Amino acid sequence: MRLPFWLWAIIIGFAPTRLLATLDYLVVPPGGPGGYLLDTAVVLSIFIVYFVYAIRFISSRMEQLSDYVKRMSPDVPVDSLRIPFRAANILAVWVILLVAITLLFGFPSPTTVFSEHIAVIAYFFLILASFLWVYGYSMYAIHQAGKLPLRLKPFTEDRTLGLKPFGTASLRLASIYAVFPVTLTLLELVTLNVEIPGGITITFAPLRLTDVIFSFGLILAGIALFFLPLLSIRKRLQEAKRQELSWVTPRYTTIIQKLREQISKTPPEDRSSQTQALADELTMMRQVQQDIQKIQSWPFDLGVVSRLATVLVIPPILGVLARILILVFLHL
Repeated sequence: MRLPFWLWAIIIGFAPTRLLATLDYLVVPPGGPGGYLLDTAVVLSIFIVYFVYAIRFISSRMEQLSDYVKRMSPDVPVDSLRIPFRAANILAVWVILLVAITLLFGFPSPTTVFSEHIAVIAYFFLILASFLWVYGYSMYAIHQAGKLPLRLKPFTEDRTLGLKPFGTASLRLASIYAVFPVTLTLLELVTLNVEIPGGITITFAPLRLTDVIFSFGLILAGIALFFLPLLSIRKRLQEAKRQELSWVTPRYTTIIQKLREQISKTPPEDRSSQTQALADELTMMRQVQQDIQKIQSWPFDLGVVSRLATVLVIPPILGVLARILILVFLHL
Protein backbone atom coordinates (compact mmCIF):
# COMPACT_ATOMS: atom_id res chain seq x y z
CA MET A 1 0.00 0.00 0.00
CA ARG A 2 1.43 3.36 -1.05
CA LEU A 3 1.98 5.79 1.81
CA PRO A 4 0.80 9.41 1.47
CA PHE A 5 3.46 12.01 0.89
CA TRP A 6 2.92 13.78 4.22
CA LEU A 7 3.66 10.53 6.04
CA TRP A 8 6.84 10.02 4.01
CA ALA A 9 7.89 13.57 4.89
CA ILE A 10 7.40 12.91 8.61
CA ILE A 11 9.27 9.60 8.41
CA ILE A 12 12.20 11.17 6.56
CA GLY A 13 12.23 14.11 8.94
CA PHE A 14 11.83 12.44 12.32
CA ALA A 15 12.71 8.73 12.15
CA PRO A 16 16.45 8.97 11.31
CA THR A 17 17.08 12.01 13.51
CA ARG A 18 15.25 10.47 16.49
CA LEU A 19 17.13 7.21 16.06
CA LEU A 20 20.51 8.94 15.79
CA ALA A 21 19.73 11.21 18.76
CA THR A 22 18.71 8.20 20.86
CA LEU A 23 22.02 6.50 20.06
CA ASP A 24 23.79 9.69 21.13
CA TYR A 25 21.87 9.74 24.42
CA LEU A 26 22.86 6.14 25.13
CA VAL A 27 26.48 7.35 25.17
CA VAL A 28 25.92 10.82 26.66
CA PRO A 29 22.61 10.93 28.61
CA PRO A 30 20.62 14.19 28.43
CA GLY A 31 20.54 16.60 31.34
CA GLY A 32 16.86 15.88 31.92
CA PRO A 33 13.62 14.76 30.21
CA GLY A 34 13.15 18.24 28.80
CA GLY A 35 16.40 17.99 26.91
CA TYR A 36 15.15 14.88 25.16
CA LEU A 37 11.71 16.30 24.31
CA LEU A 38 12.95 19.52 22.72
CA ASP A 39 16.52 19.07 21.55
CA THR A 40 18.54 19.83 18.45
CA ALA A 41 17.20 16.76 16.67
CA VAL A 42 13.58 17.91 17.00
CA VAL A 43 14.35 21.38 15.62
CA LEU A 44 16.34 19.96 12.72
CA SER A 45 13.57 17.43 12.01
CA ILE A 46 11.09 20.26 11.51
CA PHE A 47 13.43 21.88 9.02
CA ILE A 48 13.95 18.55 7.24
CA VAL A 49 10.19 18.11 6.79
CA TYR A 50 10.07 21.59 5.31
CA PHE A 51 12.95 20.80 2.95
CA VAL A 52 11.18 17.63 1.77
CA TYR A 53 8.01 19.58 1.01
CA ALA A 54 10.05 22.35 -0.64
CA ILE A 55 11.77 19.83 -2.93
CA ARG A 56 8.39 18.46 -3.98
CA PHE A 57 6.95 21.95 -4.47
CA ILE A 58 9.86 23.15 -6.63
CA SER A 59 9.88 19.96 -8.71
CA SER A 60 6.14 20.26 -9.34
CA ARG A 61 6.41 23.91 -10.41
CA MET A 62 9.31 23.16 -12.75
CA GLU A 63 7.24 20.37 -14.32
CA GLN A 64 4.46 22.89 -14.94
CA LEU A 65 6.94 25.34 -16.44
CA SER A 66 8.31 22.60 -18.68
CA ASP A 67 4.78 21.79 -19.91
CA TYR A 68 4.16 25.47 -20.61
CA VAL A 69 7.34 25.71 -22.71
CA LYS A 70 6.20 22.64 -24.67
CA ARG A 71 2.88 24.33 -25.46
CA MET A 72 4.62 27.59 -26.26
CA SER A 73 7.27 26.04 -28.53
CA PRO A 74 6.56 22.37 -29.38
CA ASP A 75 9.84 22.00 -31.30
CA VAL A 76 12.06 23.18 -28.45
CA PRO A 77 13.69 20.50 -26.26
CA VAL A 78 12.91 21.26 -22.64
CA ASP A 79 14.69 18.42 -20.88
CA SER A 80 16.96 21.00 -19.27
CA LEU A 81 13.97 22.31 -17.29
CA ARG A 82 13.50 18.98 -15.54
CA ILE A 83 15.49 18.55 -12.36
CA PRO A 84 17.78 15.49 -12.51
CA PHE A 85 17.94 13.76 -9.12
CA ARG A 86 21.49 12.49 -9.37
CA ALA A 87 22.85 10.99 -6.17
CA ALA A 88 26.42 11.92 -7.16
CA ASN A 89 25.53 15.63 -7.41
CA ILE A 90 23.69 15.60 -4.09
CA LEU A 91 26.57 13.81 -2.38
CA ALA A 92 29.00 16.35 -3.87
CA VAL A 93 26.96 19.24 -2.40
CA TRP A 94 26.76 17.35 0.90
CA VAL A 95 30.53 16.94 1.07
CA ILE A 96 31.02 20.63 0.28
CA LEU A 97 28.65 21.58 3.10
CA LEU A 98 30.41 19.29 5.57
CA VAL A 99 33.81 20.66 4.58
CA ALA A 100 32.55 24.24 4.86
CA ILE A 101 31.01 23.70 8.29
CA THR A 102 34.21 21.97 9.46
CA LEU A 103 36.34 24.87 8.29
CA LEU A 104 34.06 27.34 10.05
CA PHE A 105 33.67 25.55 13.38
CA GLY A 106 36.59 23.13 13.40
CA PHE A 107 36.71 19.36 13.41
CA PRO A 108 34.63 17.91 16.29
CA SER A 109 36.55 16.24 19.06
CA PRO A 110 35.74 12.63 20.00
CA THR A 111 34.15 13.82 23.24
CA THR A 112 31.63 16.06 21.42
CA VAL A 113 30.60 13.68 18.63
CA PHE A 114 27.71 12.33 20.74
CA SER A 115 26.99 15.32 22.98
CA GLU A 116 26.68 17.72 20.00
CA HIS A 117 24.63 15.30 17.86
CA ILE A 118 27.14 15.32 15.00
CA ALA A 119 25.43 12.40 13.24
CA VAL A 120 22.06 14.17 13.39
CA ILE A 121 23.62 17.34 11.98
CA ALA A 122 25.31 15.35 9.20
CA TYR A 123 21.95 13.82 8.22
CA PHE A 124 20.37 17.28 8.30
CA PHE A 125 23.03 18.55 5.91
CA LEU A 126 22.34 15.60 3.59
CA ILE A 127 18.69 16.67 3.22
CA LEU A 128 19.80 20.30 2.99
CA ALA A 129 22.17 19.32 0.18
CA SER A 130 19.24 17.73 -1.69
CA PHE A 131 17.23 20.91 -1.26
CA LEU A 132 20.10 23.14 -2.38
CA TRP A 133 20.66 20.99 -5.46
CA VAL A 134 16.98 21.21 -6.46
CA TYR A 135 16.77 24.92 -5.66
CA GLY A 136 20.01 25.81 -7.42
CA TYR A 137 19.26 23.73 -10.50
CA SER A 138 15.80 25.31 -10.75
CA MET A 139 17.36 28.77 -10.85
CA TYR A 140 19.83 27.55 -13.48
CA ALA A 141 17.02 25.98 -15.54
CA ILE A 142 14.97 29.19 -15.56
CA HIS A 143 18.04 31.14 -16.63
CA GLN A 144 18.81 28.64 -19.41
CA ALA A 145 15.21 28.73 -20.61
CA GLY A 146 15.73 32.35 -21.64
CA LYS A 147 18.33 31.15 -24.15
CA LEU A 148 15.98 28.68 -25.86
CA PRO A 149 14.50 29.60 -29.29
CA LEU A 150 11.06 30.21 -27.83
CA ARG A 151 8.13 31.31 -29.98
CA LEU A 152 7.20 34.53 -28.28
CA LYS A 153 3.65 35.83 -28.30
CA PRO A 154 2.87 39.04 -30.25
CA PHE A 155 3.20 42.21 -28.20
CA THR A 156 -0.40 43.02 -29.10
CA GLU A 157 -1.53 40.02 -27.02
CA ASP A 158 0.88 40.05 -24.09
CA ARG A 159 3.21 42.80 -22.87
CA THR A 160 5.56 40.11 -21.54
CA LEU A 161 5.46 38.19 -24.86
CA GLY A 162 4.30 35.06 -23.05
CA LEU A 163 7.26 34.98 -20.64
CA LYS A 164 5.37 35.91 -17.47
CA PRO A 165 5.27 32.29 -16.17
CA PHE A 166 9.06 32.45 -15.80
CA GLY A 167 8.69 35.45 -13.50
CA THR A 168 6.03 33.59 -11.55
CA ALA A 169 8.32 30.56 -11.19
CA SER A 170 11.13 32.77 -9.92
CA LEU A 171 8.73 34.31 -7.39
CA ARG A 172 7.88 30.84 -6.11
CA LEU A 173 11.56 30.09 -5.65
CA ALA A 174 11.95 33.33 -3.73
CA SER A 175 8.95 32.35 -1.60
CA ILE A 176 10.68 29.09 -0.67
CA TYR A 177 13.77 31.06 0.32
CA ALA A 178 11.69 33.57 2.32
CA VAL A 179 11.20 30.99 5.07
CA PHE A 180 14.82 31.46 6.16
CA PRO A 181 14.71 35.19 7.08
CA VAL A 182 11.26 34.73 8.59
CA THR A 183 12.36 31.74 10.68
CA LEU A 184 15.56 33.48 11.73
CA THR A 185 13.57 36.49 12.90
CA LEU A 186 11.28 34.29 15.00
CA LEU A 187 14.19 32.34 16.48
CA GLU A 188 15.93 35.57 17.42
CA LEU A 189 12.72 36.94 18.94
CA VAL A 190 12.21 34.34 21.68
CA THR A 191 14.12 31.53 23.38
CA LEU A 192 12.37 28.38 24.60
CA ASN A 193 13.67 26.39 27.56
CA VAL A 194 12.03 23.07 28.45
CA GLU A 195 12.38 22.05 32.07
CA ILE A 196 10.68 19.14 33.79
CA PRO A 197 9.34 19.94 36.27
CA GLY A 198 8.72 23.55 35.45
CA GLY A 199 7.32 23.38 31.93
CA ILE A 200 8.38 25.65 29.10
CA THR A 201 10.04 28.97 29.82
CA ILE A 202 9.90 31.72 27.16
CA THR A 203 12.46 34.51 27.28
CA PHE A 204 12.71 37.47 24.93
CA ALA A 205 16.10 38.01 23.34
CA PRO A 206 17.60 41.52 23.29
CA LEU A 207 17.69 43.38 20.00
CA ARG A 208 21.21 43.45 18.53
CA LEU A 209 22.45 45.48 15.60
CA THR A 210 24.20 42.43 14.16
CA ASP A 211 20.87 40.55 14.04
CA VAL A 212 19.23 43.41 12.16
CA ILE A 213 22.11 43.63 9.69
CA PHE A 214 22.07 39.87 9.13
CA SER A 215 18.29 39.82 8.62
CA PHE A 216 18.41 42.59 6.04
CA GLY A 217 21.35 40.83 4.41
CA LEU A 218 19.15 37.76 3.97
CA ILE A 219 16.42 39.97 2.49
CA LEU A 220 18.84 41.45 -0.06
CA ALA A 221 20.06 37.95 -0.92
CA GLY A 222 16.46 36.84 -1.49
CA ILE A 223 15.81 39.79 -3.81
CA ALA A 224 18.96 38.91 -5.76
CA LEU A 225 17.88 35.26 -6.00
CA PHE A 226 14.57 36.46 -7.46
CA PHE A 227 16.14 38.56 -10.20
CA LEU A 228 19.20 36.48 -11.14
CA PRO A 229 17.33 33.60 -12.89
CA LEU A 230 15.39 36.18 -14.93
CA LEU A 231 18.36 38.00 -16.45
CA SER A 232 18.26 35.90 -19.63
CA ILE A 233 14.48 36.38 -19.87
CA ARG A 234 14.97 40.13 -19.52
CA LYS A 235 17.52 40.00 -22.32
CA ARG A 236 15.00 38.23 -24.57
CA LEU A 237 12.39 40.90 -23.88
CA GLN A 238 14.84 43.69 -24.63
CA GLU A 239 15.97 42.01 -27.85
CA ALA A 240 12.36 41.53 -28.94
CA LYS A 241 11.62 45.20 -28.26
CA ARG A 242 14.67 46.31 -30.25
CA GLN A 243 13.72 44.01 -33.12
CA GLU A 244 10.20 45.40 -33.29
CA LEU A 245 11.47 48.97 -33.12
CA SER A 246 14.08 48.26 -35.81
CA TRP A 247 11.41 48.41 -38.52
CA VAL A 248 9.00 50.85 -36.90
CA THR A 249 11.47 53.64 -36.05
CA PRO A 250 13.01 53.98 -39.57
CA ARG A 251 9.55 53.97 -41.15
CA TYR A 252 8.36 56.53 -38.61
CA THR A 253 11.37 58.75 -39.38
CA THR A 254 10.82 58.44 -43.15
CA ILE A 255 7.17 59.47 -42.87
CA ILE A 256 8.10 62.52 -40.78
CA GLN A 257 10.68 63.58 -43.38
CA LYS A 258 8.22 63.16 -46.25
CA LEU A 259 5.54 65.05 -44.36
CA ARG A 260 7.98 67.85 -43.53
CA GLU A 261 9.02 68.19 -47.17
CA GLN A 262 5.42 68.12 -48.33
CA ILE A 263 4.42 70.86 -45.90
CA SER A 264 7.46 73.06 -46.56
CA LYS A 265 7.22 72.91 -50.35
CA THR A 266 3.48 73.10 -50.80
CA PRO A 267 1.23 76.08 -49.94
CA PRO A 268 -1.64 75.29 -47.60
CA GLU A 269 -4.25 75.71 -50.34
CA ASP A 270 -2.42 73.24 -52.62
CA ARG A 271 -1.85 70.47 -50.12
CA SER A 272 -3.39 67.36 -51.52
CA SER A 273 -4.79 64.21 -50.02
CA GLN A 274 -1.25 62.82 -50.09
CA THR A 275 -0.38 65.06 -47.16
CA GLN A 276 -3.41 63.79 -45.25
CA ALA A 277 -2.44 60.20 -46.06
CA LEU A 278 1.05 60.82 -44.69
CA ALA A 279 -0.44 62.36 -41.53
CA ASP A 280 -2.73 59.34 -41.04
CA GLU A 281 0.17 56.93 -41.57
CA LEU A 282 2.26 58.93 -39.12
CA THR A 283 -0.48 58.64 -36.48
CA MET A 284 -0.73 54.90 -37.08
CA MET A 285 3.03 54.37 -36.81
CA ARG A 286 3.17 56.47 -33.66
CA GLN A 287 0.53 54.27 -32.07
CA VAL A 288 2.43 51.13 -33.09
CA GLN A 289 5.63 52.57 -31.66
CA GLN A 290 3.91 53.38 -28.37
CA ASP A 291 2.53 49.84 -28.16
CA ILE A 292 6.00 48.37 -28.72
CA GLN A 293 7.43 50.63 -26.03
CA LYS A 294 4.97 49.05 -23.60
CA ILE A 295 6.74 45.69 -23.87
CA GLN A 296 7.92 45.04 -20.32
CA SER A 297 11.59 44.75 -19.50
CA TRP A 298 10.95 42.06 -16.87
CA PRO A 299 8.53 39.10 -17.07
CA PHE A 300 6.37 40.25 -14.19
CA ASP A 301 4.07 43.07 -13.20
CA LEU A 302 3.52 45.18 -10.11
CA GLY A 303 1.41 42.45 -8.52
CA VAL A 304 4.35 40.02 -8.54
CA VAL A 305 6.61 42.64 -6.95
CA SER A 306 4.05 43.28 -4.21
CA ARG A 307 3.79 39.54 -3.51
CA LEU A 308 7.59 39.33 -3.33
CA ALA A 309 7.59 42.11 -0.74
CA THR A 310 4.80 40.35 1.16
CA VAL A 311 6.63 37.04 1.49
CA LEU A 312 10.22 38.28 1.73
CA VAL A 313 10.51 41.84 3.00
CA ILE A 314 7.52 42.51 5.23
CA PRO A 315 7.74 39.55 7.70
CA PRO A 316 11.36 40.21 8.86
CA ILE A 317 10.63 43.93 9.18
CA LEU A 318 7.52 43.22 11.24
CA GLY A 319 9.58 40.78 13.33
CA VAL A 320 12.18 43.44 14.08
CA LEU A 321 9.45 45.96 14.97
CA ALA A 322 7.77 43.37 17.20
CA ARG A 323 11.02 42.80 19.07
CA ILE A 324 11.43 46.55 19.59
CA LEU A 325 7.85 46.94 20.86
CA ILE A 326 8.13 43.92 23.17
CA LEU A 327 11.38 45.18 24.68
CA VAL A 328 9.90 48.67 25.11
CA PHE A 329 6.82 47.37 26.92
CA LEU A 330 8.91 45.05 29.11
CA HIS A 331 10.92 48.06 30.32
CA LEU A 332 7.86 50.20 31.12
